[in-house]
Amino acid sequence: MSEDRDYGFCPRCGALMHDGVCRSCGYARHSIAQQARDGAEDGQVFQRKEPYGQPYGQGAYTQPRREKKNRKVLIIVLCIICALILVIGLILSFSFLGKAVGRISQSTDIYYDDGYDGYYDDGYDDFGDYGSGYYEPSSDDPYYKEITDCTRTDLEYGISWIVESITPDDDEDYCTYYSTYPLLDGKEGAYASINKLIEQKALEYRDTYTSYPGGCATYGYVTYMDEEMISIAFQHDIYQEDGTLPRLSAVTFDLESGQEILPEQMTDLDGEFVMRFRAQNETQNGSVEFVENSSDEELLALLRDPDMGVFFYSPVGLEAGFNYESEGYSSGWVTVTLKDQTL
Repeated sequence: MSEDRDYGFCPRCGALMHDGVCRSCGYARHSIAQQARDGAEDGQVFQRKEPYGQPYGQGAYTQPRREKKNRKVLIIVLCIICALILVIGLILSFSFLGKAVGRISQSTDIYYDDGYDGYYDDGYDDFGDYGSGYYEPSSDDPYYKEITDCTRTDLEYGISWIVESITPDDDEDYCTYYSTYPLLDGKEGAYASINKLIEQKALEYRDTYTSYPGGCATYGYVTYMDEEMISIAFQHDIYQEDGTLPRLSAVTFDLESGQEILPEQMTDLDGEFVMRFRAQNETQNGSVEFVENSSDEELLALLRDPDMGVFFYSPVGLEAGFNYESEGYSSGWVTVTLKDQTL
């Protein structure tokens, strides 16, 4: 038994139709189905045409696949754009953070009251080698490499640091004064006379600082201390219009008598001393034009001058030198270490 059935393709969705009814979307084509039956009865032949010219399942009705593929491409593009935006945002954030940290570090002043901030140590020693950034002098050193504190806490007396500063009310006035220096702590009144002399040396420029365009600053250092003796050096920075004029001064005290130990009590200031000074200067400081171009008599006069000569002790030995001012050479100070010089 066989039946004549009408098959076709739905014009709406492209699916197979049976007797004019789409099995997929339910579309009904009654007129065409009826015509097919009538034609069959009359002997007419109807030719079935495939949608889009090819059988279903071999590329017919491909629009849904193209839309799905387009959605995937769109999602990928959006992901790439979001990733680029995230990377750019991170780069801008790190850049802003770096600038902010830089501004903070430039605008922040670190204050110390222990006297170390006056030396401006850049981490390099006198040989040009990068070290720990803080010099600890030793008796084994060939010479005293830089002025630094050498305080102790195992003695009967201690050290207190004093800070004095003067700042103008006018923000555009850069003439300021600053001084930090040590005083001895111990039995009440035991070191009163010594502290008075230390204070006078430390505040040497307080009354005259306004005569310099930028004022001046003084930094005190305890270069040597034991139960019997203490040496203190003062580095003065005088701020002039054409630069900073450095000066150096020092005092040494006998703690038992309370008296200052003078340079002539530390060593013999004579012609032989000048010769030793020249030789050690070449080893320790290299070429110093002022020393090389000055006579022995001129150097000896500076070493003996109480206002220009500088003498103090360190764990390495006796440091001896002088300040100098010259129109032909840059002004400053120079010292050398004499390891075998002791009291």
